[in-house]
Amino acid sequence: MSVIDDTQRFNDLAGLYERFRPSYPRAALDRITAYVRAGTAARGGGPALLIDVGAGTGISARALRAAFGPEPEIIGVEPGVGMRTTAESEHGPGGPREAMDIRFIEGTAESLPAANGTASLVMAAQAAHWFDRPAFYAEAVRVLRPGGAVALMANDKDGERSALVDEYETFLERHGDGYSRHYRDIDFAAELNRVDGLGDPDDSATPWVRTLEPDAFIGLAMSTTMMQPVVRRLGQERISAELRALLERHGATTQVELAYVTRLHLRRRRH
Repeated sequence: MSVIDDTQRFNDLAGLYERFRPSYPRAALDRITAYVRAGTAARGGGPALLIDVGAGTGISARALRAAFGPEPEIIGVEPGVGMRTTAESEHGPGGPREAMDIRFIEGTAESLPAANGTASLVMAAQAAHWFDRPAFYAEAVRVLRPGGAVALMANDKDGERSALVDEYETFLERHGDGYSRHYRDIDFAAELNRVDGLGDPDDSATPWVRTLEPDAFIGLAMSTTMMQPVVRRLGQERISAELRALLERHGATTQVELAYVTRLHLRRRRH
């Protein structure tokens, strides 16, 4: 049996990912923007280059463009062929989002395609748990300008605030291949605090609620890698029936209110 390359794991899910995955709350994006602008202003300039690492289909890169406006250059670094192709189709010449002016290039977190000291922001959204993080942190320090920022951001479904989310996670744990809802319980703050050259810690958590239709909830579930072993085991028809029954038990047959918390970790390059 061949080993799946993690960088290509989402190739077959790119369409679902682009269609059903959420963006990020404005409060978290505003926090990133203010932090980056404060660091660059202290050195007499503005944001020049923003790098989105593990950019996927471009959801987080588009969020950066909306938050920062038209001036900074934005590069999305994505190793996955299917994800990058989907991002490029949305933003390429003649595409419906050409005005977003985002460039997507092949690359990895552990070997960023950027020169030393050129970036105002290196961000990983929904991606850092896949990385060789010590290598990524070293690369982030290398490419950041003095005063530039590294940002780790992730949307997590919040089972503590939502019985529906709690039961959904239990379903995945029961039927998945060793899946645990705690798979992203990584102390990113402590890791970043140990990185030489980074300081000015800013850690936050933003709770929010996403409202979506039942079909979109099922599409969101199918866009995840942890659901794929369940699909192989149970089949899509049974999974859809099980998820609709779950929604019915929680009174969400016409509208689903999905509790999230967005966790954000910011650090600044000191010198």
